[in-house]
Amino acid sequence: MTALRKIIGANLKRIRKSRHLTQAQLAEQSGIEPVSVARIETGINFPKEENLAAIAKALNVKILDFFNAEEQEDLSKESALNYIHFNINYLSDRDLNVLCSAIKAMLYCK
Repeated sequence: MTALRKIIGANLKRIRKSRHLTQAQLAEQSGIEPVSVARIETGINFPKEENLAAIAKALNVKILDFFNAEEQEDLSKESALNYIHFNINYLSDRDLNVLCSAIKAMLYCK
C-alpha cells in the first residue's frame, strides 16, 4: 500500500465520518459501489478520477482535500521535491497516473 493511497483513504474516511455518513450512504450519494468506497478508504485501490470527482461532489469538498497530508505541510519545497524524487520510482504506473492527476488538479485550482 503506497503512502498516497493511505493519505487519500484516511482523508476520505475522516471527511465521510465528519458528515456522519456510512460508506453505503456515501456510495449511494456518489453513484459508486460500496465496495469501491471501502477499498479506497483502506488504501487497497486508488479511485478513478471520475469516482474521486463524484465522491468529492457528494461530500461537498475539493478533490485536493483528499490529498492533504499534515506531515507534508511542514516540508520545505526542497525537502518535498527530494522526497518525491526519492520515492517516485517505487510507484506503479497506475500510481504515477494518479499522482499526475493530482498535480493537474492542484494546478487547475490555483
